Amino acid sequence: MKNLLLLIGLALISCKSVENTGHEDLKDEHTNEIPEINMNREHDPISVKAIIGRNEEQASSSLQILKSQIEGNILTLKIGYSGGCEKHEFKVIGNQMISKSLPPIRAVKLIHVPNGDSCREYIERDLIIDLTDLAYKMVIGSQIRLQISGMESEVLYTYSSN
Repeated sequence: MKNLLLLIGLALISCKSVENTGHEDLKDEHTNEIPEINMNREHDPISVKAIIGRNEEQASSSLQILKSQIEGNILTLKIGYSGGCEKHEFKVIGNQMISKSLPPIRAVKLIHVPNGDSCREYIERDLIIDLTDLAYKMVIGSQIRLQISGMESEVLYTYSSN
């Protein structure tokens, strides 16, 4: 019983009003209300073309891969990252070497360049990746598994003509 009263007391003490949250500067001077902040802003998709190259030397900022979908030669990744003040760049670089398995496996690095953006808005957007250059062979139906940095599972890519 003592613990329950203590817990309720702590909950009441920890509740903050608008006046003591440090957001007084956000109040509208006419209505004395804090405006609603839109955290779900829509962001346009970004298209990139995957290339074969050396990716060991390229630094990348953190991002989350939330969802993936492959259709033909296009991989669409739903990604999330921090930013909002600067334009971010994305690169997709496949390793030149592939494993000798069936189907072969290629390591792919997803590089996120924030360009000095120190803002903290959480951004979700689609990254549309043309995988054509990562194909095992430019033969319709040839397959390769792609191990993309930041993804738990591999993506099976089947080259198509479209």
